[in-house]
Amino acid sequence: MKNISIILGSTRQGALGRYLFNYLQQLVATQPKSAVQFTFLDLATYQLPFFSEALPPMANPQRTLPANQQRWVDDMAAADGYVFLTPEYNHAEPAVLKNALDFLGFEMQRKPGKIISYADNMRGGQFGAAALVPILQRLGVLVLPKPTPVGNVQETLQADGQPIPAAPLAPRYHKGLTAALAEISYYTTLLTDHPFPNH
Repeated sequence: MKNISIILGSTRQGALGRYLFNYLQQLVATQPKSAVQFTFLDLATYQLPFFSEALPPMANPQRTLPANQQRWVDDMAAADGYVFLTPEYNHAEPAVLKNALDFLGFEMQRKPGKIISYADNMRGGQFGAAALVPILQRLGVLVLPKPTPVGNVQETLQADGQPIPAAPLAPRYHKGLTAALAEISYYTTLLTDHPFPNH
C-alpha cells in the first residue's frame, strides 16, 4: 500500500485551507479502492516551535527531538508521496509551512510532491505555490510541474468541506482536484515501484 500525505500548510483556525482540507477528505472517501491511501496531516496538531537547532537536519543524523517534533519527522518519512496545500502570504508560502519543512532532512528525497494552492480570489495563491517549489526541491522532492490553483474558496466551500449549493465553481473543483489526486497517485505508484537506484 502506497501512502500519500496531504499537508495543510496553515495553522490558522479559520483558514480557508481547512475548508479545502475537509473537502479533500470527503473526496478521497468517494474514490474507488486502490493501492494508494491518503493520510491527512494538520500542522496545527504538531505544535512545532520555530526551528532553532544548532545544526541543520541534513548535517545532524544523530539528532534527538521532543515527541511532537519527532512525530512530524516520522510522519513525513512514512509517506511515499505528498500533497502540499498552501495559501499565499505576501507572494510566498506561510511561515508555519516553511518552518515545518525546516525540521526535515532527507525524509522526502526522491518522492513526488503535488502543490495545491488556494486563495479567496481567482488567482488561487499562485505565488505561494511558486515560492514553495525551490524549498521542496532543496529537500529532494520531485515536484510535479503544474500546481493546481484553487480560487474563491469561500464562495465554493463551507467550513466543513461541503460545497455551497449551486456554487458556480463546484464542478471545476471536483474535476480539478480529482485530477490532482489521480496525478499524485500515479507518480507515487510509479516512483515507489521503480525507485532510482542508490550507488
